Amino acid sequence: MKKILLTITAVLIILSGIQVKAQDVQANIDEARSSYQSGNLENARFALQQALTSINQEIGKEILALLPTEMGNMPVVEGSDNVSGASYGYAGLYVNRSYTLDTTASSSVEIVSDSPLLAGINALLAMPAIAYTDPNQKQIKINNYKAMLTKNEDEQGIASYDIQLPFSNSLLSFQCTGIQDEKEVIDMANTIPVDKIVKLTQ
Repeated sequence: MKKILLTITAVLIILSGIQVKAQDVQANIDEARSSYQSGNLENARFALQQALTSINQEIGKEILALLPTEMGNMPVVEGSDNVSGASYGYAGLYVNRSYTLDTTASSSVEIVSDSPLLAGINALLAMPAIAYTDPNQKQIKINNYKAMLTKNEDEQGIASYDIQLPFSNSLLSFQCTGIQDEKEVIDMANTIPVDKIVKLTQ
């Protein structure tokens, strides 16, 4: 019960720092508080989940507004933006935006909280000597944040890159296919405003 009360408090703090559909969120918080006080913990948990999902959806929309509308010379794929406010446990966040150019090149930005890949990526970044055993993997920096770059090539020799950047309890992934030059891919990744995204998700 103490955990649920602490979560209600945390939601109220989060709510004060971001523009959300206040009426919906407040109604869920009121429902959670009322259910908690009456001993209906299952309903209190559900109402809190609904409130946090709404908050995460609004955070996701703010992140999308920060992301570039072009990646290199690739424009956003119209209608590709995807935001979800539910993941594991009480709360979660999923944001995705895709870019493409005449089917010759494509890229995407994805942000996932509580990603199952986080532990592995953090371990590789903490012990880079392990990563160096794979010639297609190396540690880089994107906007002063450590990240792991992995390069692959298909049978036609077309390169694809996957950059994974962990922060807090989230993982930002930038994937790019059809661009051969590694520096060009890293330069594109550096147009992602990581600092602002980190601040929004904390």
